[in-house]
Amino acid sequence: MRIFQVITVSEYGGAQTIVSDLVRNLSSENELFILYGGNGEAWGNLGDNFTRIKLNGHRKEVSFRDITLFFKLVYYRFKYKPDIVHLHSSKMGVLGRLAFSRKKIVYTVHGFDSVRTAFRKFLVIEKLLKNRAFRIVGVSQYDVNRMEEENIYKNVERIYNGVTDHYLHHLDVDNPVTDKLKSIKRKHRKVVMCISRISRQKKFDLFLGIAAVMPQYAFVWIGNKEKIEGLPENVYCLGEMHSAYSYLKYADVFILPSNYEGLPMSILESLAFGVPIVASAVGGITEVLDGKNGFAVENNVADFKDKIEYIVSDKNRQETMSQYARQSYLANFTIEKMVNSYKAVFESIVANKK
Repeated sequence: MRIFQVITVSEYGGAQTIVSDLVRNLSSENELFILYGGNGEAWGNLGDNFTRIKLNGHRKEVSFRDITLFFKLVYYRFKYKPDIVHLHSSKMGVLGRLAFSRKKIVYTVHGFDSVRTAFRKFLVIEKLLKNRAFRIVGVSQYDVNRMEEENIYKNVERIYNGVTDHYLHHLDVDNPVTDKLKSIKRKHRKVVMCISRISRQKKFDLFLGIAAVMPQYAFVWIGNKEKIEGLPENVYCLGEMHSAYSYLKYADVFILPSNYEGLPMSILESLAFGVPIVASAVGGITEVLDGKNGFAVENNVADFKDKIEYIVSDKNRQETMSQYARQSYLANFTIEKMVNSYKAVFESIVANKK
């Protein structure tokens, strides 16, 4: 199969990780293309067994320049004649569904609340284009249910995100980040970690609020693009980096404060590393955390503090939750489960053409 993976931007993020993992796992038997905006940072360690097509610069916002982007997609449609067009992100979900044949399109919605709640004015477009895809994929049952509430359901399927099992294969690397984390571990009783970009979706203010009432613990944020000045003594922002999951080995608890989510890759990576989690009860997070591997809580300091303290205050409890976290990953969120689910959808598209 000739498969297009089409995404708006190529900075590090959950959707980009999905694209990378699909390319990595499907390219040996198929011809893979990534069509993207930005500088391609997320594909840096992906090898050369696929074709890169840069469409434009980093541009998430909607503008008149997207008319040019639309015609570029049409051009590549007829130049390469893909068998499968897999769209990611709301913007490419719109342009791609207009530019390519409906019968070839799989559109993955990486968190329906990003449209339904955060950018509701675009919901009317999602409704208008709901039949312009062979399959629309929700990454959680929450997303599938919210789409059904908006009368988007006939061609919708749930496929949980999956992540590669780096826990068994990651290598210890000595670098300034690991040196810093080792120093932090020596200085503080416990390390509470978050891996995420800083944006209005992510509640960095809540992260700081939790850290303020738990000064005995280190709070480490990985993923900030800009250097942040004036941080409290127990807060460390270490910046954006590739393969950030490798630093989860230094975390006692992983937290993710957020306004809305699909099914966050950082949470699944934490489960794979056996790190208990406390996260905002939004999107698909409540389907992942069951009280044994972690907790989904309301967006307030008191609830986060209570559950973090519950986990780390008892060594045996923390170890038991760590084991449950690892087990829940193996049972539900492996890369093999996700790839096989997408392969089944792709193969059904090809079968329908015959």
